[in-house]
Amino acid sequence: MFTQENLILQRPEPSGNGGVQFLYEVKGYGILAINPPMEEISQLHWEVDVIKFTDVDKYKFEVCHTTELANKTLVFYNDKTFNEFLLKAFDYFKELDKLEKML
Repeated sequence: MFTQENLILQRPEPSGNGGVQFLYEVKGYGILAINPPMEEISQLHWEVDVIKFTDVDKYKFEVCHTTELANKTLVFYNDKTFNEFLLKAFDYFKELDKLEKML
């Protein structure tokens, strides 16, 4: 089970191809995680992007590949490592917010 901390949306993947989407937000940044359908059910994986919100209330965001967390879409093959990444990402976003306020 993933952390519910900072989870703002959980829904079927909106492209209509199946799968599940999770959306997390911390201080204007977030994590978009999609578990797309797979031919082999045993090949569970999460496609994860770091995002920057343009409007949190309307769930509008852009993929952000300019952070130290990720410069591309990440793939996690089990829930445990994905959850560990989430917790570290939340701390990173809080620190990033503090740094941006200093500038």
